[in-house]
Amino acid sequence: MLRRIKIKPNYLIPFTSTTIVMVILGFLAASFIFSGELVKWLKENTDIAIELRQNVSADDVKKIKSLLTEDERVLENSIKHLPPAEAVYLLGLDYEQTAWWSEDDVPFQDMVIFNLKADYFEPAILNELSRHYKKNVNSISEIHYQDRLVLDFHSNLEYFAFWFSGFGLLFLFLSVVLIYNTTKLALYADRMEIETMELVGASRAFIRKPYLLKSFFLGLISGLIAILLIGLVVSLLTDDALGLITEDRRELALMMMVGLPLSGGVFCLFCTWLTLNQYLKYR
Repeated sequence: MLRRIKIKPNYLIPFTSTTIVMVILGFLAASFIFSGELVKWLKENTDIAIELRQNVSADDVKKIKSLLTEDERVLENSIKHLPPAEAVYLLGLDYEQTAWWSEDDVPFQDMVIFNLKADYFEPAILNELSRHYKKNVNSISEIHYQDRLVLDFHSNLEYFAFWFSGFGLLFLFLSVVLIYNTTKLALYADRMEIETMELVGASRAFIRKPYLLKSFFLGLISGLIAILLIGLVVSLLTDDALGLITEDRRELALMMMVGLPLSGGVFCLFCTWLTLNQYLKYR
């Protein structure tokens, strides 16, 4: 009675695990592909604040804005004057109701905010720019900037990449185990057909072929689903995904789109091939 029971293998679990591996690999590749433009965006959106001395005139503010406009390192249309009252609102404080200071004694000075072009947002250039303006413009009290911001961004990117890689290795191991067990279960379910094929002289290559084709197809689908998921996430984050890819990395992006599904197919095919060889060897 038990010998008549047909045990059907469940391919959904190894398929899901393989898809997760492909998604993790895809996100790691995407983070590298987009990292160059992300760093550029981060540099050009990091504000540099010039704090002015007390009681500066409107002419002093215009002079500083004019000097910044003529500076080729400064990003166009990024220069703006920030009065003390706006600085209070920028910090999220209520200018009219706060009890920390009186209305005539706001502890902020006039500020001029601007951004640098990405190529010039480097610690050495920032230090030189700060010294130059503080030396030549008497109305400047201090220049504030975050020169370690990009370095911290790279550190955080490496940190997340480390944990992503760890999860990727875990799911990679699970995929190998699940593919192995699923293939063994499929072979056990088809053992009578395999015995019949061996009796009529079928070669091992002929017996392996349907299992290898199925595993390659499932791996290919896993990679395609991973590409679609990554594309969906990127499209939700930005309206111009292609514009964020620098020219030197567009070829790499194309390789990822083609290589990820192929990698999934080859990975599943290889795991299935090892399992089939082991099974047929010990028959």
